Amino acid sequence: MKLAYLYTTSELTPWKENVNLETLAFLISQTPVEIYTEIVHFEGFNSDMIDKLSGFDLVFNLCYGYQDAGQVEVAGWLQHYGIKHTASSFDALTMAQDKSLLPDICAKLDLYTPEVWYSTEVLNDESLYISKPRKGSCHRDIHINKGSWMKENIHPDVDDLIIQPYIPGREFSVAVIPVSGGKYYHALPPVEIVPEDKNRIYIAGQSFGATFRDFAPSVPENTIDELMEASEKLHKLIGLKGMSRTDFRVSHDGTVYVLDVNAMPNMDPVRSLMPNICQYHGVSITDLITRVIANNDINLSKAKKKSKDNMEAFYL
Repeated sequence: MKLAYLYTTSELTPWKENVNLETLAFLISQTPVEIYTEIVHFEGFNSDMIDKLSGFDLVFNLCYGYQDAGQVEVAGWLQHYGIKHTASSFDALTMAQDKSLLPDICAKLDLYTPEVWYSTEVLNDESLYISKPRKGSCHRDIHINKGSWMKENIHPDVDDLIIQPYIPGREFSVAVIPVSGGKYYHALPPVEIVPEDKNRIYIAGQSFGATFRDFAPSVPENTIDELMEASEKLHKLIGLKGMSRTDFRVSHDGTVYVLDVNAMPNMDPVRSLMPNICQYHGVSITDLITRVIANNDINLSKAKKKSKDNMEAFYL
């Protein structure tokens, strides 16, 4: 098998994701030895790129965009030209990326998510809110402040932002990966994002103060089950394949809120959550890569069977 690790340097992606040659070298070192691997740098939407990628059996898609285009556009372009790759379909990635769609998606599963507003006019001056890009961001361009500040400084219609109530509580992230053999999916136990200084106001990342990861948080078993079950259901409902990671807030009264679904988790061995969650829970990166490849083959077989069934139905 010939496998290409497709990437774009962080500086050329819209939100400067953590992708570098050290990450790729790590992944190659963890790839099963019987698989031929090669690093391919995405250099634009052109025929040379298609010709190069067509020479591989599978593209392990770590390309989070190129210049103004995001990961969804790259995946859609690969899909259009029939390049087999590990990311989800264009439609599934589009649904997962757009945070404004999350309330309707969660409603189908009886899950809670913070209310979404597109205007500052409805905000209470003294209440605390969070504004964030409707798509993407990697914890960038996020603001947390009172309604009065939002009215003076935030312009959702101009900057394509959404506004939500800030929910005090605990923040968790849950990884969903294929089981061994790739046929089904399962969630791994949640990791908690903990503020180092015990601030009441914080988010994952370092933009609102330093945080650390607790891979064995003290959480009631029923809450752990709820987080894992919600992650699996969202993965399946949106139609994702391979890996995903869902972020949650659990309020002080124990209510679980879905914040975001990351359909293309990063794979940096130090900075990124997905590889660290897997390794903590006994899933080696070699095993994870093997599962993702197997999962892709199973999804491809299902797509071919569906296409064949549709053709047979057409001619009957």
